[in-house]
Amino acid sequence: MPFASSLILRFTAADRLYKLLAVLFFVGLSLVFYLPSLNWLPRGIHEWAQADRLALAISFYDNGLRFFRPQTLSLTSIDAVVGVEFPLISYLAALGAKLTGRDSLVIWFRGLNIAFACVSYYYLFRLVFERTQQFVLALVPGVFLATSPVFAYYAGNFLPDSTSTSLVIVATYYFLSCSRNLDFRCLIASIGIFTLATLIKTSAAIYLLSALGTVLLWAYLQSTLLTLRQRINLLILSATSVGVIVGYTLFNRYLNEIYSSVQFLAEARPIETAQQYELVTRRIREVWLKEYFTHSHYILLAVSAIVCLISLPRIVRNDWLWASQLILGAIGGWAFFWLMGVQFADHDYYVLAPYWPALTLLVALAIVQAATWQAAVARWSKILGFIHYPIISAALLALLIQGFSHYHIRMSDPYPPFSDYYAYRWMQGGAIALNNAGVPRTATLLVLGEDAPNLSLVYFDRRGVVWKPDINQIVAEEVLNTMTRGGLDHLLMRQTVFKELFQKYPALLSSFKVLINNKDYAVLERRNAPKHW
Repeated sequence: MPFASSLILRFTAADRLYKLLAVLFFVGLSLVFYLPSLNWLPRGIHEWAQADRLALAISFYDNGLRFFRPQTLSLTSIDAVVGVEFPLISYLAALGAKLTGRDSLVIWFRGLNIAFACVSYYYLFRLVFERTQQFVLALVPGVFLATSPVFAYYAGNFLPDSTSTSLVIVATYYFLSCSRNLDFRCLIASIGIFTLATLIKTSAAIYLLSALGTVLLWAYLQSTLLTLRQRINLLILSATSVGVIVGYTLFNRYLNEIYSSVQFLAEARPIETAQQYELVTRRIREVWLKEYFTHSHYILLAVSAIVCLISLPRIVRNDWLWASQLILGAIGGWAFFWLMGVQFADHDYYVLAPYWPALTLLVALAIVQAATWQAAVARWSKILGFIHYPIISAALLALLIQGFSHYHIRMSDPYPPFSDYYAYRWMQGGAIALNNAGVPRTATLLVLGEDAPNLSLVYFDRRGVVWKPDINQIVAEEVLNTMTRGGLDHLLMRQTVFKELFQKYPALLSSFKVLINNKDYAVLERRNAPKHW
């Protein structure tokens, strides 16, 4: 073999039983975390971004499952078409809802993200178990990832970042497995999955490029590594992978330009000044560090780094491919921070795809090395050989307790300071209220006084436009003209905006018929609305 591997190749009936137990453990853990919120509409931290993704799924369901014509509910772009990163989960959720009914779409969406997360936990278990044959040890990386507050939160909602992270971990498993006996099929599978992860979230390109660069350089330096046919196939696969990603990125730009869409970020946001750098790093320190990991996670990360440093000679001999991906991932992560650094001030989910695979794989690598130490100790002292079990069990328990507690608190409302900015509360039950008021689902809304382009439209289950003017600066006719230009026939606003608007412009009320006026919001239908061409 061209390089050493610590992978154990024997798979017994007991091994298969342990893997089944791991699946049951992680599925059970996910049910404990996510079952209570499985049918929730977007709420909480970054409910805006969550609603944008759910709006994609709703539009796929309602408008014919046209994958390459993604739409949201916001009519700010032409026919609501948007350019967006590969909307696989949104599409699959809509497809699943076609089987079980439109009301199940939210469950499908959340369930798919949770399922991908469970798959990554299982592959992390396999990555360690197949090298150590120790069940409890092999659970640690999956539990580490599953209980990370930021990953746990997004794995259970609508953003694609956790799914991309999960696919990177699965792809890395196959990439490292190809070293076992140079199984070319594992290499093909890994590149394919890396490519899919990058399409779903572009920041995962760090790991795709790391893997492609490593294997191409390896094949170049070791001429006997691959046959001529395999070399050709590898080059074709690499070119296809990069080409698909570049092609889809250009397609997104085309959609944004043709349909005048700006809903999804499609440009770099680098840190350009020292003041920006200070702001971003201060926000990370003061706000986000405690949302990334719990104390137990940080301790485990520190111990893992120490173990890997102590074991460096052995890692270089036996697990250099694994280590190379961590090093290249760190370099890529540093570059990504400078490319998109401004976003880190306010968006915790930006860390997932570029950083969480490497951090989790660092923990997994450290556990494999620690298992080697334990085996050596057990040869001369059986008592010391078993001492790691209570330590690992305590670590698992600490991760589970702290991780679940943090997740439960984060899902609660209030959760200051973040809950000070939640907007979903007044919108709850909005779709049922419109249905009861006789507003058809084909009706369009002008939502006044909100920021998020899709959140209110998701809750009221209608298409429309969200507009937040300065009430003190606009004129009454501007509201009517905006509705006319957009072909919008109903006006929706929270109660505070309703009172402010019609106190300032009482004559405007004569142009509308009040359909709903409750403690939370008001819905008005325009009288004698002109036909929109």
